[in-house]
Amino acid sequence: MFEAIFSVFAFVIAGYTIKKTGFLNQKITQGFDYISFNILLPLALIAYFWKIEFPELNAFYLMSSFFGSGIIIFATGFYISKKKLNFTIDDCALFGLGACFGNSVALGIPLVYSILGPINAMPYMILVFFHGFIHFTYTTVIIEGYRNRNYNYILIIVKTIFGLMKNIVLFGMLIGIFLNFSDIEPPSLISNLLDPFSQIALPSVLISLGFGLASFKLQQHFKTAFILTLLKNFLHPLIAFLLSKYLFQLDYLLIFIVTIAAALPSGSQSYYFSYRYNSLQNVISANIVLSTFVSFFTLSLLLVLFGYK
Repeated sequence: MFEAIFSVFAFVIAGYTIKKTGFLNQKITQGFDYISFNILLPLALIAYFWKIEFPELNAFYLMSSFFGSGIIIFATGFYISKKKLNFTIDDCALFGLGACFGNSVALGIPLVYSILGPINAMPYMILVFFHGFIHFTYTTVIIEGYRNRNYNYILIIVKTIFGLMKNIVLFGMLIGIFLNFSDIEPPSLISNLLDPFSQIALPSVLISLGFGLASFKLQQHFKTAFILTLLKNFLHPLIAFLLSKYLFQLDYLLIFIVTIAAALPSGSQSYYFSYRYNSLQNVISANIVLSTFVSFFTLSLLLVLFGYK
């Protein structure tokens, strides 16, 4: 299974190198990013969810293990940034988000799909579907509640959820799930058209991830980013493992999925969140680079510990 790690990170490194060397100009890389995330990946997800046979599992325990550990990490990051770094409440919320929100789409989907295959990867896709909804919602409520104390919290939550519904990746999942549960068999013509997109979508998304990493700087705020990386790459998967194995007593495959999902490096969407609120941009971007680099070794170690060699 180490080939899965190497192959996934090889595409990321390729994108990073291409961007750093300036081989392609900004317009071309932006166009590539747009096609990867707004066309290829949604089409691949439609095909994936349309054709897959959903396994029977305890989704509540699965989600409780993963998101419970994530919320614990968020609270830990929030506390550290407030007490030790003297951040404001809104900055603490962004710090906590950087500690718990992983790169579940661009890196996680190709990696888990490569390791487990399409059927066994389905529980992971459930986590991906709710990832943004859960973490972004309470983070937004904290930030908006602090910055705009007169706002109605219910209105903040509704606006956040509607905003997430515009996410084209989630939209692709929803269409695929709808077609699957409608018992509509994919016509051979459509299936043949979607299959090539499925083959090239994940490599293109990984290359785009490399483009994005090349735009971030690690030199500044290294110490603060190091704290975030410790929380995300080490403490998060440890807590997720303990919850899934000992509290919720999930089966072996689900324990692995919860742990590997928690061990994914910090996601680039946390940077866009910091950009949106004009806060901690340098810290979050430095953390994404460091966390992604460290994850090559931590994810490889997890494969060894779980027996996926």
